Parts: sequence; C-alpha cells; structure tokens
Amino acid sequence: MCRKMSLLRMILILLFVLPGIVYAQETADTMRLTLDVALDKALEHNTEIKNAELDVKIADKRVWETTAQGLPKISGSSSYNNNLSLATQLFPNFIEPTIMQILMEEGVIDQQPIPEPEKIEVQFGNQHTFAANLEVSQLVFSGPYIVGLQASKVYKSLAKKQSELTALNVKSNVINTYHSILLTQKNIDILGENLDNLDKTLKDTKLMYENGLAEETDVNQIQINVTSLKNNLKSTERQLESLENLLKIQMGISLNTPLELTQSLDHFIHENNLEHSYGTDFNAEQNITYQLNQTEVELSELDLKREKSNYLPSVSAFYNYSQNAMRDEFNVFDFDEPWYESSAVGFQLNIPIFSSFEKRSKVQQARLNLKKSRNDLENTRKAMKNNYLQARNDYLTALERYQSDEQNKELARKVFKQTNKKYNQGMATSMELTQANDKYLQMESAYINSLVELLQAKVELEKILNEL
Repeated sequence: MCRKMSLLRMILILLFVLPGIVYAQETADTMRLTLDVALDKALEHNTEIKNAELDVKIADKRVWETTAQGLPKISGSSSYNNNLSLATQLFPNFIEPTIMQILMEEGVIDQQPIPEPEKIEVQFGNQHTFAANLEVSQLVFSGPYIVGLQASKVYKSLAKKQSELTALNVKSNVINTYHSILLTQKNIDILGENLDNLDKTLKDTKLMYENGLAEETDVNQIQINVTSLKNNLKSTERQLESLENLLKIQMGISLNTPLELTQSLDHFIHENNLEHSYGTDFNAEQNITYQLNQTEVELSELDLKREKSNYLPSVSAFYNYSQNAMRDEFNVFDFDEPWYESSAVGFQLNIPIFSSFEKRSKVQQARLNLKKSRNDLENTRKAMKNNYLQARNDYLTALERYQSDEQNKELARKVFKQTNKKYNQGMATSMELTQANDKYLQMESAYINSLVELLQAKVELEKILNEL
C-alpha cells in the first residue's frame, strides 16, 4: 500500500513539474538568426503575408464564383397547401332555364316565361394539394458574363501582385530592423567601452584629489559625464529590447523567445558592397507598384468592355419538370393515388431595346474612368522614375556621409586617447578631457546614424528595383 501511494505521489509530482520544465526549456532556447533566416521566418509566419496569401485564395474562389454563373443550375422545390376553406365562386344558374326551355319545346309543360338565371355557389379544388418541382437552367450567351470571366482572372493577378508587394514591404522592414538591432548593439558596446574608460579616469582623479594633485571640480565634472553616460546606456538598452520585440513580431514568433543575431555589423559594412554603383537607367515596368497600376488599367478596360456588352442580347435555356397531387384527405404517402406530371423546355431571349440612355451613361463613365487609370499609370511611371533617382541620390549622399563620419570618428577617438593620456600626465585639464570625450561620443553617434541611413537608403533603393 505504501509503495502504491509513493508511486502515485511521484506521478502527480511529474505531472505538475514536467510541464514547467518543458516550458522553461522552450523559453530558454535562444533563436540564432542570420538575416536570411529572419527573412525566411517572416515570409512563413508574418501575419500580413498570411493575410495577403489568403486574399490570393479568396480571389481564386471568386474566379470560380464568376465561372459558376454560366454553368448549369439545378434547383428543386416542394410545397404543400391545406386549403382550410376553399374559395367560393358565384356562377349564373343556366341549368334550370335550359331544362324548362327543352320541356316547353317538347310540349311536356305549358309555355310560360323563363325566369332569369339565379347565382349558384361553386367551389373548385381540393383541401390538400402537393407539388414537387425540378428546374434546370443554363446560360447560353451573355456578354457581361464573358467579360466577367476575363475580369476575374485579372482580379486574381491583382491579388498576387498585392501579395508580392506585401512580402517586399515585410522583407524591407525585417532588414531595416535587423540592421537597427546590430547598430544599437554596437552603440551599446561603444557606450560601455567609453563608460569603462571614464570610470577608470574617475577613480584615478579621485585618488589624485585625495592626494592633493587634482581639484574637486575635476572630480565633479567627470562624475557628471559618467552619470550622463550611464543614463544614455540604459536608454539604449531599452531601445534594443523594443527593436528585438519588433523583429519578433515581424517574424511572427513569441515575444518570449530570446534572440541572438549571428551576423555582425562588419559583415554588412564590408561584405555587402555598400559602394555598389547604381546607374541612372530605370525600368518602371519591373516595379511591383507600377505593375499594380497596370493591372488597374486592365480592370478599367474590362469595365468599359462590360458596359458595352450590356447592349448585346442574352440567351438562356431551361427545363422544368413537376408533379402535383390533389387530395381531399392527407394521404401523400399513398402511392396508389395519382400524381399529375407536367414538364416544359425552352429558351429565353432578352433583347435590350431602350433604357432611357442609362447604358450610354454607364459606358461614358467607364470610358472616363479608363482615361483616369491611364493618366494615373503615366503619373506612376514618372513618380517611380523620380523616386528611383531620389533614392539613388539619397544612397550616394548617405555613402559620402558615412565615409566622412567614419574618418571623423577615428580622428575623434585618437584625440580622446591623446587627451586622456595627457590628463593622466597632468598636461590636460578635466574640462579638456570632458570636451574630447563629448566630441568622441558625438562622432560615434554621427557615425552610427550615418551607417543607419546608408543601410536604409540601400534597402529602399533595392526595394524600388525589386532586388530584395
């Protein structure tokens, strides 16, 4: 009995403890990410992409919905009526005057005035009526239906282009976020290194102050810089956390998943050809946004074609078969009683003759909308060309600024190290050291910002070229 209780107690413990261990293991696993892996996960799990793919499937179903409108339709119906009180009709009573006329002509009765016929009450029908009906219809010819088939396929193409554009935007966002995380991490490293240097300088200055070799203002000035740098470092670390959460959302993974970016910033600086040369030639037709506008023009053309097709006649065929039963008693399941059949087959031709110029007005509206779509397409062509040239100029400007800030950063680092060395030797004041440190941090910040702008400008340019 004790062994059974011990075994039961162990099972209960495992049931409660194991899920926690498994959960802790799952949450503790760090996801190692290259940029390509991050992009693959985003393309697979991102909610926007999933919705865009669903829109493509919806468009595919709409194509079939339009196609089905011209395919055979079969419908069935049945009905039952209980005529609680049959309708009564009044008819003239011609029977008695007719009989009297015949009898007088035969001499059976004497001649006498024939009375005017009186009204008699007559009821038609049965109390219970049953009906079953089957109808088959088929569209033979319809201009709007034919154009609708063409438009549904173009609509599906539009959904696919929109899905491609969504994927392109998501990839662009993931790349920028990945770069921003690396840049923020680098900024944290720079701030941490600078903080370590200032902490060491602060300790040395305090020691010098205690020995009468430095003034209290020197200690206070450096302490202010240390405090400010610590606050800046904490703010940057919180910014890094926000960026990592943004990347998790873009990839469609849990916010509790720890991330480790395995590619360094140097990889993107030196191995991604940041100095790539882009020419001034640009083919707008390769841009997805332009292709979407082209599809809109196609839809406008089909809309005009559809309105024109409303002038054409339409033809449909039908077949109808029905059975009816009339009973004075409710005996629908008595198959010995007769059911009366009827059937018909035929065609229906609809010819539009005059609609008070309604169709003409719709055609004119469609023609004007087509002109607007073509104007928008031409405007998009010019805008995309301008966007490309602007993005190219932004990229070249960012590249020049990056190269300049990189040189300035290295110079500021050398100046700070030299000033720090002089300060330790008593050849520079704390104010000069603080100014050199501030200048170095400014150059580091400018370098980081210029690198961000360069990477973003490159991504934007490649996005316009559909090269992501």
